[in-house]
Amino acid sequence: MKKRFYIVFFIMVITIPLFLGVNAYQANVCDEIRRDIKGVERLQENSIENSRIISAEIADLMTVERLENEAKNNLGYRKMRPEEIRLIILGGGKGFEL
Repeated sequence: MKKRFYIVFFIMVITIPLFLGVNAYQANVCDEIRRDIKGVERLQENSIENSRIISAEIADLMTVERLENEAKNNLGYRKMRPEEIRLIILGGGKGFEL
């Protein structure tokens, strides 16, 4: 009976620290995974914010007033006067009514 007690006690002395070590290792791994997840979440938030900023800049760049201003000032374009507009009909004018 005494020998059995020593065997059980010996197994407990060996296994309890082993389980505690495995538990500490798993906790460390879980903490690393949590840090990685938080980093990815921050990257996602930054990407979403950058996407919003880019969308707003594109919308600003695509306004009619800005495009007209760019065409007029940088490209030398201007609005045509009605007398400058000519209609050219190809194909002898069949099927077109003016």
